Amino acid sequence: MGKIREMEEEDLDQVLEIERQSFPSPWSRKAFFLELKNTFSNLYVWEESGKIWAYIVWRSIAGEVHIINIAVHPEKRRKGIGRELLTFCLEREKNSEYAILEVRASNLAAIELYKKMGFVHLTTIRDYYTLPTEDAVVMIKELNSPDFPVE
Repeated sequence: MGKIREMEEEDLDQVLEIERQSFPSPWSRKAFFLELKNTFSNLYVWEESGKIWAYIVWRSIAGEVHIINIAVHPEKRRKGIGRELLTFCLEREKNSEYAILEVRASNLAAIELYKKMGFVHLTTIRDYYTLPTEDAVVMIKELNSPDFPVE
């Protein structure tokens, strides 16, 4: 059984390996390091038997939760770990108004997970991602605002 804990600088080698296996344009060590130092950022890993299998990075600013990176090691995908990390994030930020994220239009598994968790399509940003160029689907979830203008 895995546990979720705060990411530490010592975790970056394992996190970067998951990042490289998950994305065509992976974040650099510096990008993760800067997030670790950012007071608005929250970084957590999902660990089992001393090995990191997944992580999530989000920023919480002025009532908005922006999920900026989440990945699960290929060997552990489709086992509920991504859902567990997202649930953890949203529960910690339950007093925020909404959560928002961008996802590659081709990442149908992630889009399906986000839909199951109550995220809805907000808009599409053309050519948001590079290497390869691809559109981003922007998804949003109301957390604590009954008058939020998303239907």
